[in-house]
Amino acid sequence: MKQRYCNLFLLFTITILFSGDLIAQAKFSEGYEAAHSGNYKKAVKIWMPLAEKGDAPAQYTVGWMYESGQGVKKNLKKAIYWYLKSAQQEYKAAQYVLATLYEKGAGVEQDSGKALGYYLLAAEQGDATSQYQAGNYYQYGIGTEKDNKKSILCYQKAAEQGHVNAQIALGHLYQSGEALEIDDKKALNWYQSAANQGNPLAQYQLAYMHENGLGTEQDYTKAIQLYNQSANNNYSQAAYKLGKIYESEKVGNIDYKKAIAWYRIAALKGNTDAQFQLGQLSQMGTGMQKNIQRAIEWYTQASRRDHAQSYYLLAQIYENGTTEYAHNISPNLQKAFKNYQYASSLNYPLAHAKLAYFYENGIFTKMDKEGAILLYQKSPQKWAKKRLFKLVSHAQCLNTATTLLFSEKIGCANRQLLRNKIKLQKVKVISEDDQSPTDTYFTALMTKGSSELTIRYTEDNEFSQATYTFVGRNNPSLIIKVKDKLIEAYGQPSYSQGNELQGEASFEWRLKDNIILRVFRLWPDTTTFVEYSQAEFFQ
Repeated sequence: MKQRYCNLFLLFTITILFSGDLIAQAKFSEGYEAAHSGNYKKAVKIWMPLAEKGDAPAQYTVGWMYESGQGVKKNLKKAIYWYLKSAQQEYKAAQYVLATLYEKGAGVEQDSGKALGYYLLAAEQGDATSQYQAGNYYQYGIGTEKDNKKSILCYQKAAEQGHVNAQIALGHLYQSGEALEIDDKKALNWYQSAANQGNPLAQYQLAYMHENGLGTEQDYTKAIQLYNQSANNNYSQAAYKLGKIYESEKVGNIDYKKAIAWYRIAALKGNTDAQFQLGQLSQMGTGMQKNIQRAIEWYTQASRRDHAQSYYLLAQIYENGTTEYAHNISPNLQKAFKNYQYASSLNYPLAHAKLAYFYENGIFTKMDKEGAILLYQKSPQKWAKKRLFKLVSHAQCLNTATTLLFSEKIGCANRQLLRNKIKLQKVKVISEDDQSPTDTYFTALMTKGSSELTIRYTEDNEFSQATYTFVGRNNPSLIIKVKDKLIEAYGQPSYSQGNELQGEASFEWRLKDNIILRVFRLWPDTTTFVEYSQAEFFQ
């Protein structure tokens, strides 16, 4: 019942504002008294005959009763019917309401052009809210072409009537120079007018002007006073700003106690910047005890409101784990991947490269080289650009490489890729050492006549050379057998040196993909070697 009285009071107040002589109408007052006592049906019976006789305020009021379902069954079509009747008689309250219905598409098809039309009709009759709304439509090109001059004119009319949001809008336009020449003094005056009405956003903006000496002398004391007013008026960004001020040296010595207190006030109101800041202070142990669990809690709260950097720092924590806290976090690559993914989706630049690395290497996701390339392209980091170059080069290489080792195109292979392929072949490992440039494998069981395979890599772990050893004990013809097998696969060698039956000898092929294949023998040992080399590393 209390809520109904509030709604009715609002209706009655609006009606008075829009009609100077309506209160004098005895019949309307009688209907109001009935409604105020809770007898809405009686009120409708009193107002309906007035509306049917063409009384514009009564038509508007009956429309409102149908819209709200007070005293009659809720019926938006009938509400609109009566609003239209009233609006056609230039009753500005009805014009304003119709504008809002067309704006939202409530009971009518959404139409921004018609909404603007009704706002303008009410605005011409001096309705400040309609003037402000029309200003927004022209400012942002809603339902019409963008028109800064018309927008400013509408804002000006509303602001001069004390419309707070119009005053703030004008302050912003003069401050930013988006549609007007920058004039900090005029911006300051409009913010002051809105702040005088207790508006927290205006108080915040006015504080910013005093803090930075815009349109007035720089005055930190005044700025802090205004930030306090705004913060105490439940504007969380002002509380966050106070935290930043006390964390800096702008007002003397750093006061972490006050900074954290204001951050907490802002954070508890859902301010993501404050939540993030508390996360960082907890993680670093600045002004408070180090606590990674608390840091994660604050980062998580901020990330739930799409704070990209919070997602990124959570990802870093989960990727690397921690070691310096009382209660540490173990690495969790799955959580790291998910958080990098969220941060990247919010276009956080550093997250693009990290997510690309996960895609490139298939870490808790399907390997996706193309996806990695797209993400590396969006990253500004030097290491990401290096990875991008390698991936693009690798993709180009795959189009031309033909020489295979363990079913892998060796001209484009790296250490990890070949190791994985070799494991699938169940080849026995003799030596795999990341600190050494070579890996060695026992191959007698898979390559007839061979004893081992040595693969050499560059400093960046890219393939450079692979050498098979075929042990020959006083068997000069071994090199001939090996050479003939290679001829079957690659044709005649392009170069040969020495005598096949005696002394040192070698045969060489330059394959289509620029891999140098060489079979050679030293002397008097008849052991024969088959060597695949990247041309740039061939000696």
